[in-house]
Amino acid sequence: MFVESIKRAFNRAAAMLLAPLRMSRLTARIMAIMVFPLSIFLVGLLSIDQYRTTLIQSEFIALERQGFTLARSLALAEADRDQQFARRRLSAETMTHLLPLVGLGSSLRARVFQPNGLLLADTARPGRLRIPVEVKRREDRSWLGHTRDHLNDAMNKASSFFSFADDLPIYVERRRQRADHFPEVLAALSGEPRRALRQDAGGELVLSVAVPIQDLRLVRGALLVSISGGKIERELANVNIAFLQLFLIVLMVTIGLSLYLARSITRPISRLASAADQLRRSGDTSRRLQQLPQRNDEIGHLSDALLAMTDELQRRIQATAAFAADVAHEIKNPLSSLRSAAETISLIKDPAQQQKLMNVILQDVSRLDRLITDISQASRVDTEIIGQDGEPIDFAALLDNFIQLRRQSFANHKLVLVKPEQPIMVVGQDGRIVQVLDNLLSNAVSFSPKGAEIIFDLSIKDSPAQAVLQILDEGPGIPENRLETVFHRFYSERPKGESFGDHSGLGLSIAKQIIEGHGGSLVASNRDTGGACFTLTLPLA
Repeated sequence: MFVESIKRAFNRAAAMLLAPLRMSRLTARIMAIMVFPLSIFLVGLLSIDQYRTTLIQSEFIALERQGFTLARSLALAEADRDQQFARRRLSAETMTHLLPLVGLGSSLRARVFQPNGLLLADTARPGRLRIPVEVKRREDRSWLGHTRDHLNDAMNKASSFFSFADDLPIYVERRRQRADHFPEVLAALSGEPRRALRQDAGGELVLSVAVPIQDLRLVRGALLVSISGGKIERELANVNIAFLQLFLIVLMVTIGLSLYLARSITRPISRLASAADQLRRSGDTSRRLQQLPQRNDEIGHLSDALLAMTDELQRRIQATAAFAADVAHEIKNPLSSLRSAAETISLIKDPAQQQKLMNVILQDVSRLDRLITDISQASRVDTEIIGQDGEPIDFAALLDNFIQLRRQSFANHKLVLVKPEQPIMVVGQDGRIVQVLDNLLSNAVSFSPKGAEIIFDLSIKDSPAQAVLQILDEGPGIPENRLETVFHRFYSERPKGESFGDHSGLGLSIAKQIIEGHGGSLVASNRDTGGACFTLTLPLA
């Protein structure tokens, strides 16, 4: 038992530790999209050699300037030596002038070539000249310095895939050097300065500039000055490290922001999906979708929309269930009457009694037919209104034509129309609106005495812009506690003397359903002078 509890605790701890490492597909996509521009920046940093080229050009300019200065000094020294006539050669004492000019211990290397191509002087081979050597103890580098070197080497290896350095010629240090070993020296002996960029065996750049040593137009030899590109490499290493540090910082910030962004998106969506799944699995139709904390962004709007949608779906499910129960109850009554009449008619021998029972059966069948027809219409109203687009309708003209046609059918009552002169345009389905008018007119006629007026009063309401139709009758009115109930399905409160079963109780319910489907409203009230008033409103086009 103790071992099992330890295992469970260990599993919970492992799940808590590994939970942040789990990544949804949406989170991975967001991170990939945000990191992708940084990847392009890194590739561009490795592949663009503009900064390297600028440094090399700067070194070449400085090296060329030094070369011309040295060559001019050597040419003046040779001119002083040749006072009587000019010679197309250099004297052996050139080295004594070259070393002081270059500077002892300088990183600059100078070589002098005779016009015939032979090497005359080389600062890297001073001969008998003794150069003092300063011995320093090698300092131990810190782990930060070693890390910096490793990072720089990695950057150089990565950039070697994009760099032009692989195309550079390899510099070879020969024991006996001649001018034909260096194309730039041959060009300088012909009077033209020339640059050259090479790479040594260690991968470092070697920059060389050859300039002619000439007095006026007489070329006495060539001066080759060269320098290692270590300074350039160090400068590039510093830039690479700086950019790499910046890249890593921006990468960490980007990953953090992408995780925050993904978490702020995926967590509420996951919660919505989980709540919707729980609601689907639950059999409780009164249960609501769990609402997210208040958010003023698109996800908050999505949460509100889903909550409203599920509430509406549950309302419709409950309404459908209640409608099915009401239908079953309403159909059960005539079916029970039919069954009773059918069982009794076979036991009665009197023809008159049999005829009465047959009349009851016919009335029940007629009631069932009317009830099923009205139920079918009520069940199709929402679908047909949503599935068909409304059209602009002149409500005043439609009402005028309706009254003219119905006056012949309802000759025992006076149908009065009150309307403005100008057209009143609404958007809807004229057939459905006529159905509403028929239901309201039938209801008013059934409660009004013969010869009474039924008034259709049409007007316009400015705020909001609506067409308002009041249907006024002279009947007994509606009880105050039934003003809302009269629109319930299968509710029927008929006047005295009317035979039972002539109405299904769905007329007013269907009328209200149609008007609300058009974006309007239908309410019932009582007139001050007596009688009922049904107020129908539709938004203006």
